[in-house]
Amino acid sequence: MIKPENHVPESAPRIGNRFTRFIGRCILRAFGYTFEGKFANEPKLVLIVSPHTSNWDLFLAIGTILALGVRINFMMKKEAFFFPLKSLFIALGGVPIDRSNPKRVVASTLRGFRDREKFWLAILPEGTRKPVNTWKSGFVRIAHKADVPIFIMGVDSRTKTLHLDKMVSAGPKALEQAEELRLYSKERYCGINPENN
Repeated sequence: MIKPENHVPESAPRIGNRFTRFIGRCILRAFGYTFEGKFANEPKLVLIVSPHTSNWDLFLAIGTILALGVRINFMMKKEAFFFPLKSLFIALGGVPIDRSNPKRVVASTLRGFRDREKFWLAILPEGTRKPVNTWKSGFVRIAHKADVPIFIMGVDSRTKTLHLDKMVSAGPKALEQAEELRLYSKERYCGINPENN
C-alpha cells in the first residue's frame, strides 16, 4: 500500500483528502507502479520527470499527485486545456503555457515562486514524447533564477517504479547541467515506450 508519509516530507505543498488519495492509488495500481524514495524536504523546487515517452505519462502524473496528496504544478501546452479536461487539469495544478512566448512563460513561473510560500513545479525536460539527443535547459535557468533546487524523478517501466531520486542545485551553466542530468537519467531510467528513450 502507498503511504504518503513514506514519500512526502513535511515541507511539501499538499492537496486532496483520503478519497482523492484512494483514487490516486487505484490509478497507480491499474498501471502496476509503486514509489521508491522520498521527495526533498523543500517548500519550493523544480521537479524534472523523465523519461517522457508516452501520453500515458499524464496518468502516472495524476496518480502520483492524488495518491501522495502532494500539489505539483505542471506546465502543459494551452491547447490541452479544453472542455471537459480544463477544470480537472487546473484543479490538479496544471499551468497552461503559450509555447510561442517563452519569455512570458519564464516571467510568470518566476512570479509563482516569488509569490507562494510553497510551490513545486514539474517540467518534462525532453519537451516531447519523441526521442531527443538534448534536453531543453529552461528548467535549469528557471531554478537558478528562482534560487530553488532541482529534484529528479525517474520513470522506470522495467521495474514499474517511480523513483523519487535526488536533489541538485541549479548552476549558471544551464546547457551543461541539462546535458549532465539527461545522461544521468538515460543511464538509470526507461520510459513506458522504450523506443522513445
